Amino acid sequence: MKTRIVVLMLSGWLCLFGQQPRQASQPPQAPQAAQAAPELVALPGNSVTKVVTLKYGNNVSTSILDGIGLVVKKSGNIVAVTGPPDRVETAEAILKQLDVPPAPVPPMPVPAPRKSFQLTAYLIIASRAGAPGASVPAELDSTVKQMTSALSYKSFNLLDAIDLRLVPNSNGGQLKGVLPDMPPGIHGGFYDLDVGSINVWGDELVRIGKFKLDVTIPGTGATTLATDVDMKPGQKIVVGKANIDGSADALIVILTIKVAD
Repeated sequence: MKTRIVVLMLSGWLCLFGQQPRQASQPPQAPQAAQAAPELVALPGNSVTKVVTLKYGNNVSTSILDGIGLVVKKSGNIVAVTGPPDRVETAEAILKQLDVPPAPVPPMPVPAPRKSFQLTAYLIIASRAGAPGASVPAELDSTVKQMTSALSYKSFNLLDAIDLRLVPNSNGGQLKGVLPDMPPGIHGGFYDLDVGSINVWGDELVRIGKFKLDVTIPGTGATTLATDVDMKPGQKIVVGKANIDGSADALIVILTIKVAD
């Protein structure tokens, strides 16, 4: 009887201490995916969102994507486009075509310097008696020949050549000076040249407005010539003739103009 009790007790101890307790089983954990933001995100209702990164976001306007059923949000160089997949792909292609560097800004043009003109007034003494004097410049030879055939004078002598620098489209200019002696026996004199305005049309036509020349010769009084003149550079124009001291001699004024260097 005692023997059976001992055997039963040993069996119970083996059942109690002979096996290690099992730990509660846990389901295996799936490996964590990388936390990168997806470029293309699927949304309910067959819509996706595409994130487009631009290089020149300041030069790209998303207004071209308006009205085609897309939701477009832009922040700096990042554009998020939401809508049907085919339209989103089209929008991405359009944005990439627009993503170009800005056109270079052309340099500011340097204004051309304002050219000036030199107006020359030749004062010619025409004499019926053939009085001696300074010869006329060679550039006036053709003009003098025309005057010789049209006027009954025997000689044409240069009294003075007055140069006046003028700036186009301005208020003209003024110049005063002393005249050389005039034969026979007339000593000195004064001139006052005034140009009210000068306007230029291209390189072909120059308009001298309110040209006025006052010449005062001692013992003969004052002579005034006033007119408006249209002329071309290099052209010679006779602008007036006035008698001197009631004699047969005359003062003739020839104008020419050229572009100054």
